[in-house]
Amino acid sequence: MNEEKIVWKGSSSQIVNAPSFGLCAVSALLIIAAYMVVSKMNNAPSTAAYLLLLLLVPVAFALWKYLINRTRVYEMTNQRLKTTIGVFSTRTTELELYRVKDITLVQPFYQRVLGLGRIELTTNDTSDRVIILNAIPGMKSLSEQLRASVEACRDQKKVRLAELE
Repeated sequence: MNEEKIVWKGSSSQIVNAPSFGLCAVSALLIIAAYMVVSKMNNAPSTAAYLLLLLLVPVAFALWKYLINRTRVYEMTNQRLKTTIGVFSTRTTELELYRVKDITLVQPFYQRVLGLGRIELTTNDTSDRVIILNAIPGMKSLSEQLRASVEACRDQKKVRLAELE
């Protein structure tokens, strides 16, 4: 039996959080503008201080979104694809590569400009029919490595997919 070796390990680009980060930036700017207006009023200095505390909400939300994406780690070996997610507690799911039926590459315009893309794996796995690796740098070469590993794993285990229609 072949020894399991790591072929690739990585995570999604933070570009997937761009809408959330943008919303947090706009919220923070609005809070700062409100603070500046309220602080100029003579009778509301304590209200201005509370507005500054309100800045913690968009900052904490942006940090949370960053951590969620940062802690989602994909590890592809020559036999399995492992996905680990979780900030405080973690959960790892494993997909045996011989179960992969189809590999689809998708590059939305904004990701294509940045050299990123999405890999969608259609599988025979009962728990995860479709696995998506989103905003992956170098997704074309990774998909080729994945395809080669899937074929090698199928040959090693002498498994063939039968398509019934």
